[in-house]
Amino acid sequence: MRILQLNLNHCETAQDLLCDTISRLRIDVAILFEQYKNLAPPNTWLADADGQAAIWVQGGTPVQERPARVHPYFTWARIGGIFFFSVYAPPRLSGIEFSALLANITEEARGERPLVIAGDFNAWSTEWGCRATRPRAPVLFDSLALLDAVLLNTSVVPTFNGRQGSSVVDLTFVSESLAPRVLSWTVSGSYTHSDHQAIVFEIEDAGTSTRPSTHQSCR
Repeated sequence: MRILQLNLNHCETAQDLLCDTISRLRIDVAILFEQYKNLAPPNTWLADADGQAAIWVQGGTPVQERPARVHPYFTWARIGGIFFFSVYAPPRLSGIEFSALLANITEEARGERPLVIAGDFNAWSTEWGCRATRPRAPVLFDSLALLDAVLLNTSVVPTFNGRQGSSVVDLTFVSESLAPRVLSWTVSGSYTHSDHQAIVFEIEDAGTSTRPSTHQSCR
């Protein structure tokens, strides 16, 4: 299963270009943030309550499970036996609001495995290549440690390049048991017409990987 993760920055051209990228890279699941608009097919496009996060399923892959109700700033779906979460945490959220968002995510994800939590958390830490650590980062790590999550970001290549400079704000976490099945996590150099770069990775079928995990645990 091939996954693409991208912040579209509410850009129409970026979302149009995404369609070509998905076809060219043979993407099965696109995890998106700040989409330009939600698409019509409810069985293949799952969005949060505010149009900030979405999951777009490709190639006729069935959605096996979805939220009973929509939430602000995140959505999830079970696809191919894996629970995928798409999260966007705006910079405007206060520390209390950010903690509440993470509490909602961990409550929804509690007991659900295997698990992918991908998001633009607007959190900065030297742990994933930023120049400094800011208050959101330890809160994020502490919350996702409850889900036995590990961080896949192994590259200091920026995922964001804008007027404020470059940084790594797009992060991918997976449950520890899933980490050995993750192949070729990378920040793509493909043009996106967004101020964010796409992240692309692949997940092997269950039972085919014997590689130990080398990713950083949140614990």
